[in-house]
Amino acid sequence: MSIIGRPRVGVAITFSAILLLAVAFVPAMNIIHAASAPITQVNSGLVASDSLTTGNTAGWAIAGNAPPGGSVSNENSSGLYLAAKSAASGTWAGYFAKSPNTNAMLFHAVLKLPYSTIPDNVFDTGLYVQTSNPNFIDYVACVAVVSPSGYYWSLVQAFGPATGAVTTTNLWTSAPNTLPLTQDCTIITNGNNYLKMYLGGILVYQSGSLMLNMPSPFNSYLEVQTNSASAMRFGNYLYYYADSSENITVTNAPAGGTVKIVGPANDVLASAPVSSAGTAIAVVGQYRLPLTASIQAYDSAGNLAASTPSSVTLWGGDVYAVSTPTPASTGHVTQTRAGLDHFDSLTTGNTSYWSIFGSAPAEGAPFAFNENSTGLHLGVQAKFPTTWAGLFAESPNTTATAYHAVITLPYSTIPDNNFNTGMYIQTADPHFINYVACAATVSQSGYQWAVVQASGVVVGAAATTVLWASPLNSMPLTQDCTIITNGQNYLKVYLGGNVVYQSSGLVLNMPSPFNSYIEVQTNSASAMRWSTYVYYYSIFGENVTVTGAPAGGTVKIVDSSNTVLASGPVASSGMATVPVGKYRLPLTGFINIYDSTGTLVASTSTAVALWGGDVYTVSP
Repeated sequence: MSIIGRPRVGVAITFSAILLLAVAFVPAMNIIHAASAPITQVNSGLVASDSLTTGNTAGWAIAGNAPPGGSVSNENSSGLYLAAKSAASGTWAGYFAKSPNTNAMLFHAVLKLPYSTIPDNVFDTGLYVQTSNPNFIDYVACVAVVSPSGYYWSLVQAFGPATGAVTTTNLWTSAPNTLPLTQDCTIITNGNNYLKMYLGGILVYQSGSLMLNMPSPFNSYLEVQTNSASAMRFGNYLYYYADSSENITVTNAPAGGTVKIVGPANDVLASAPVSSAGTAIAVVGQYRLPLTASIQAYDSAGNLAASTPSSVTLWGGDVYAVSTPTPASTGHVTQTRAGLDHFDSLTTGNTSYWSIFGSAPAEGAPFAFNENSTGLHLGVQAKFPTTWAGLFAESPNTTATAYHAVITLPYSTIPDNNFNTGMYIQTADPHFINYVACAATVSQSGYQWAVVQASGVVVGAAATTVLWASPLNSMPLTQDCTIITNGQNYLKVYLGGNVVYQSSGLVLNMPSPFNSYIEVQTNSASAMRWSTYVYYYSIFGENVTVTGAPAGGTVKIVDSSNTVLASGPVASSGMATVPVGKYRLPLTGFINIYDSTGTLVASTSTAVALWGGDVYTVSP
């Protein structure tokens, strides 16, 4: 099949045009009474930590724009010290310690500003959390600023290209000369719209409606800056850590009950109600972590139902589960057919599965691609403004019916024209370019995600329909996209684990086999623009099927803490279909079979890796 003969330029023009129209400490006994079940850790939330007192700074890149002789760094038992001095009064100089790329939401450090006033100009010290995207310097920061008139603490948001921040906004500022010169700073952000900051354990700012434009992963910076040339001035830093969130999550707890985190003096440090799903989420971001405490789960009557055997070390993002023993069963559940068609993490550097081409290489427009440990990266730039160019990775022919990839759109706006990225499922019939797609598009006015159907002859899509589109600037820039289709009438799309579109009344005209495309397109000639893809797989459906089960019973997929991940009723034929398409697969879990009375009658002997399309059967 000739790839050159199947241009996709017409697709991009219509798709972007339609989308733009669619949305104009006293020691005490920590007494734990006997409980019927233990609470055990499932996942750790700790991403990185450094006391900054060991003298080892190998985990940090120390640099800055301070002039020669105008910077100092030193770490000893009292902390990390960074200092800067300007070459000339009024000219800014900075010096920082930069972390590696970090996939975390919570960042903490203790900052010490040694000066309540300085004789001239300004000096500041802070903890900055910044996107690692090299095209931007977008960040949020907890900073302390001092001048001849005194000092204050502040939360700052900034935007700008790689050359420097252009727009800086003070989101919160303390009254002058009022707060301690040493503070615990904790920043919590998703890089998209959410930002929360604790200062000294007190919540000073929270918003879920910002435009941060900070795609993860992040870098954290410990940094001093000054425009004073009169002296070398220092900032001091301690207790740095990064966590996956500010919450301790407990699963499989008694619904309607309460989970408490209890300190060594039997004091309740945090608590949370247990939802009907058995999950409790306790907030601990206000503390300097880790906490040393026990986790106790109470039922709706206030009786202690479960606890950790002793005090444990708790970080934000930790997940614990109440363990309940699985009763013995008499039957076995074994696999009879695998549902996985193909899996590619897109992080190995091996792209041999894919054919990489597009209109950009065909017409001589700039393009680039590479695959490394962070994903497959496709980049494209139009040869001329408003002329579309595209680059794609095309799979071999496949008869799979469900497709998944994690797609990152690195831009919440671009300065001109349009750019889009997506996963396309298209008939392999060389006479047509009929496809469905999960895609994101961005322009000067913002970005949105969409589900698109297109049909046309081989020279390009003649008719493009937006089946669903998100509101502008409302969803994360990184999304799990899952497309399920039979190519005839049925289409279902999950975005971020949520169903955003489902219909069985379409006319798709996409005879199997299919090709999947992960693809970027643009009509902007101002810069090379990129998208990143990870975790691609194709499977034979979104359901795990179990045969030979007791009619009227239930099939449940449960994790190691006995939390039910998915379930389905058993039909009179003894068959149950359990949908798992909303998850990033494979699921690791047990398949438990219950009869009509709720008695466990069969299960897998161990946890198994489950893909959509897998078939299992119950045997004695």
